[in-house]
Amino acid sequence: MKPYTLFPMLCLLSLVVCSRYGTVASAPDQFAIVPYPAMIEKKAGALNLTGELVILASPNDSVRKTAELLAGYITDANGTALPVKAYTGSPSKNSIVLALDPAAPSGAESYELTIREDGVLLRARGPEGIFRGIQTLRQMLLARAAAGEEGPSLPCASIIDTPRFSWRGLNLDCSRHFYTVNDIKRYLDLIALYKMNIFHWNLVNDQGWRLEIKKYPKLTEVGAWRTEGGKRYGGFYSLQDVREILDYAKDRFITVVPEIDMPGHSQAALAAYPEYSCTNGPFTVSTRWGIHTNLFCAGNDATFTFLEDVLAEVAAMFPGTYIHLGGDECPPFKWQRCPKCQARINEKGLKDERELHGWFMRRVASYLERIGRKAIGWDEILEGGAPAGATVQFWRGNEAALEAMRKGHPAIISTTGYTYLDYGLAVTDLPKVYSFEPVPADMPAEYGRMLLGSEANMWSEFATPENTDGKLFPRILALSEVLWTPKEKRNYEDFHKRLETQYAVLRDLGVRYGGESEPGFFKVGYFFRDLSVLFGMIFDDSEVAWYTVKLYLGM
Repeated sequence: MKPYTLFPMLCLLSLVVCSRYGTVASAPDQFAIVPYPAMIEKKAGALNLTGELVILASPNDSVRKTAELLAGYITDANGTALPVKAYTGSPSKNSIVLALDPAAPSGAESYELTIREDGVLLRARGPEGIFRGIQTLRQMLLARAAAGEEGPSLPCASIIDTPRFSWRGLNLDCSRHFYTVNDIKRYLDLIALYKMNIFHWNLVNDQGWRLEIKKYPKLTEVGAWRTEGGKRYGGFYSLQDVREILDYAKDRFITVVPEIDMPGHSQAALAAYPEYSCTNGPFTVSTRWGIHTNLFCAGNDATFTFLEDVLAEVAAMFPGTYIHLGGDECPPFKWQRCPKCQARINEKGLKDERELHGWFMRRVASYLERIGRKAIGWDEILEGGAPAGATVQFWRGNEAALEAMRKGHPAIISTTGYTYLDYGLAVTDLPKVYSFEPVPADMPAEYGRMLLGSEANMWSEFATPENTDGKLFPRILALSEVLWTPKEKRNYEDFHKRLETQYAVLRDLGVRYGGESEPGFFKVGYFFRDLSVLFGMIFDDSEVAWYTVKLYLGM
């Protein structure tokens, strides 16, 4: 190639690369905090973190654990091990005080942080607020370490902070591709750093059942494995694995919400127990993506015995309030041809299979209520009559959320084009994620408490443990700021400047972060990828292909 043709191409390539990958600032800024606090007053001076300091923690087990985490962060920063002692309420210099204080800013996650040259005072009403404040300190420490500056210190400042939304999560799909316990713990630590508090653990789909259920061992003996390229692929989480992940999440004030999909996305379960389908199988754990027709049989009472048994074990494993039931992408064709399901429609006086779907979800949700749990479902559960009080997670926009909240349904807004981070940068780039506004237009103020927040969704059809970092980061940082920082304080240019420091932090933490944007022509690749999936469905079942098109078009 001639030089005069090579040079313009190199210039073009450099522009593409610069658009896709963030640059790293030469001197990271310790105030480059993400998400940005509600209020920061920067002051002169700094606190040098020397061995003369002591960490004083209010006499509370959770605060003590958080204090020990902070001591570990400081040790990682400069090798100095600070002692942790009980805080008695007496003023103390040369100390980092973690104080539970009923006069601190209101809110479970709110905190007030004062950094002086002679010490730190972190006040909150509860342990969760203390932990969130510690993550601000941790980011400051990581930023200085990323700069390569010796002698770690904290800049003097006064910070008052509180989240905009109570639900700030990551939905990780471990069913299509399997993530190890260490993979999950690593992501828990990273989302905690950016003040996210929900881990939505997607455990079940057509391509894999990932959770040990003692009463039904074939769910993992059969349902956890599929054949990929002639090899056995899969895995599952034992009861011990679940306990380890839950303990790790608890120490970071992250609520774990398991998702057990039904009545659709159930082929892995039906491969193990085909008697709970409409046709009795046989089935295999699926090796293709897209929507599947095999559903749990709504006309068979034994199906509900099975599901209640499973959910009883899930509830015993997971102490949180919520269990996600899925309820999405449920084509009705097998139900239409099933005598038992048609008999159920007639028995219950239902109009059609859509109302049968609603009846199915209400029956299962009522069981959850009896055992002290609450149901979450994707927005399709509204179409056949959602369970009373169920939380609805919207993936097809937020327009229907107002009506759902009016009917008493709390809402999680996870709109595909903004929060599906498995999507490529040509579809959902960094500025687009930052521009996301979960609140529907003209939402009455009284609905404020019912709009819980949002999640970053990482579906794993095309995400693997090897490439998930690049899909999540840096875009999840943009979403964390959308969900935490007051709307009026958000500014993309300022965020992007702070992001330069965060790139250095992420690199030091071993995060293989991806890009910010891609040229529009990359959309063509995604189009043909999705088209190939659709053609696969057409080949498998044309009815499902047409159902999928209508679903995504909102028809």
